[in-house]
Amino acid sequence: MKEIFTALITPFNQDQSIDYAGLYRIMDKLIEEGNKSFLLCGTTGETSTLKLDERRLLVENILEKYPQIRVIVGISSNSTSQVIRHINMYKDNPRIYAYLVIVPYYIKPSQSGIFKHFDLIASSTDKKIMIYNIPSRCGVAIDVSTVIRLANKHKNIIGMKQCGPLDEIHMLKDALPQFKVYIGDDHLLLEGLKQRADGIISVSSHLDYPLIEEICRNENIFDDRYLKLISEYVFIEPSPAPIKYILSQLGYIQNILRCPLTPIEEDSEVKLTPLIEKYKKMI
Repeated sequence: MKEIFTALITPFNQDQSIDYAGLYRIMDKLIEEGNKSFLLCGTTGETSTLKLDERRLLVENILEKYPQIRVIVGISSNSTSQVIRHINMYKDNPRIYAYLVIVPYYIKPSQSGIFKHFDLIASSTDKKIMIYNIPSRCGVAIDVSTVIRLANKHKNIIGMKQCGPLDEIHMLKDALPQFKVYIGDDHLLLEGLKQRADGIISVSSHLDYPLIEEICRNENIFDDRYLKLISEYVFIEPSPAPIKYILSQLGYIQNILRCPLTPIEEDSEVKLTPLIEKYKKMI
């Protein structure tokens, strides 16, 4: 079956500390539903607001509590030296499957600069590296040709999360059959699978992992209109505010984010009510 990673949220307490009890409630639910793979410290985890010690402890605590799971750890920095430093922070933890490294954001480097960024990172470690291509947030995309050059040079660059054009997936798979490409947009899962994606890194799976799994198992016959509807709700405002609100209403966590993210507006809460009521009946 295709691979499914949940891009895990980071719940917070009223004092802004990490709410581990809420986090474990969500993970227990997901693992019971069959979810065994997680992305920690990604965009959905509000990682840009987490201190380095918080990130390290979050990863260590989850791996200690759940020895059966596989994790990718997100590395969010646009500084090459800082990315290398952050990866080295986890160097003694062999249970981390890979590190998801974002294309440098805001500064808009050239393809030469992007190549050098990942070249230096991959050369600094024997750990597995995945590229995170999300031009809508970074302001720049990594070209398919750049990815191919990097993967051919570095065997530890094993895959990418693609939030760019879907037709690039089959181009990458043609050139690099063993290279893993994961969809990063829930509403495009089925289209991505038809382009030979290896799976998804999902936000909507917090709410309905069985639905994501069913699509991945039956991609040739499945109708994904309901997933597209859920995705529309989950991203009704900047993520992860909507999914945090939904999970708070279902009793898993408190509806708390770290600034500059804020809870969703009242009109969005009203729009989410039917969806929440449906899933309350399923708990």
